[in-house]
Amino acid sequence: MEKQEKDQHGMTGEISRRAVLQSMAGLAAAAALPLSLSGLEKRTTISNSINPRWYGFNLLEYFSTDPDWMKHFPYKNDGMFLEDDFKWMRDWGFNWVRLPMDYRFWTDANDPMKINEKMVEPIDRAIKLGEKYGVHVNVSLHRAPGFCILDGADEKAQGIHITQEKNSLYRDKAALDAFVYQWVYFAERYKGISSEKVSFNLVNEPIEMLDGKPAPDGEKHYVRAARAAIEGIRGKDPKRLIVTDGYEVGTVTIPGLYDTGIMQTCHDYWPGPVTHYHAEWARPASMTWPVPTWPELDAQGKVIADKQIVVDRFRPWAEPAKHGVPIHFGEMGCNRYIPPKVVYAWFNDALDMIGGLNSGFALWNFRGPFGIVDTNREGTDYTDFHGHKLDSTLLKILQSKMKA
Repeated sequence: MEKQEKDQHGMTGEISRRAVLQSMAGLAAAAALPLSLSGLEKRTTISNSINPRWYGFNLLEYFSTDPDWMKHFPYKNDGMFLEDDFKWMRDWGFNWVRLPMDYRFWTDANDPMKINEKMVEPIDRAIKLGEKYGVHVNVSLHRAPGFCILDGADEKAQGIHITQEKNSLYRDKAALDAFVYQWVYFAERYKGISSEKVSFNLVNEPIEMLDGKPAPDGEKHYVRAARAAIEGIRGKDPKRLIVTDGYEVGTVTIPGLYDTGIMQTCHDYWPGPVTHYHAEWARPASMTWPVPTWPELDAQGKVIADKQIVVDRFRPWAEPAKHGVPIHFGEMGCNRYIPPKVVYAWFNDALDMIGGLNSGFALWNFRGPFGIVDTNREGTDYTDFHGHKLDSTLLKILQSKMKA
């Protein structure tokens, strides 16, 4: 089906499958070349500032096609991103949302190269809402063809069914081709929309696992896949701002991508026994941890983690700036089972660390257990807000840490 004219937002309607496939010609061969021969040149992605001042939240309306997650996160699994979320964020001074999404919502289960245009329209709508309220929208594949960080979880312990990928983004050509196809499709669909309004986050928390352990060459394999997607995107939209999560579940920088100039983003959930205490998807381990304190103490009262240790741990995230590479903290937060005073103390120190790196930040939720609205955290002094419960104390902490 031939491509329709763009609307006033620069969005396209039907996109020819043939056109996308043609634009991918040669990408697999290019990805197979040594990294130094990939032909990617260093690019400046952000004018006048190496790190954007982006502050906000993740919105989960397209998070997972596996409905068990709806027991733990307040979304309806229908892609209907809520306008009030964008409005309230804007009113409180936030300017960024990430949409961590499952590609299977809009992709034919039997043909990864076939996309249902109708099911992509909720993403179009979210971008328009971002434009309306001055909120940057980061389009992200939380589940990509051949990889999702959720795969391999302990379904029996967690009580969460996960339909896993059948092949590997890191090892299988078919998965790599489908991954690139997704991003070439989005690059064509949103070409013409400024990178000040929309960016692409390649895949959530990359890490290759083999037999339950990190693969020795996993980072190299991810770099290869990321480069193929970057080339595909830039073949359609050379100016699109592209983001990669750090390797090892979004925790370490990826020097192998510095020359591409794409932004790198860190996820801060450290230390896990503080941020993920009793989290259902971290069971059974999360049920054995003691009630969190901050600073984190062992049974003898010795400090395990505090502000200085946090600063030291994340110091390597200052390195990308030396290479002209911007950073952002695209996920962070504490789950609802952590006592409020611990949450507030942890956020104060974590946000100071992030501010010291001149980076923006985003919480995993807006509404829900890691957010500021309807967190259901016992002991919280909530403020009634349009029929919702607002953690106004945490909101004020976040606002106090945002730099202009």
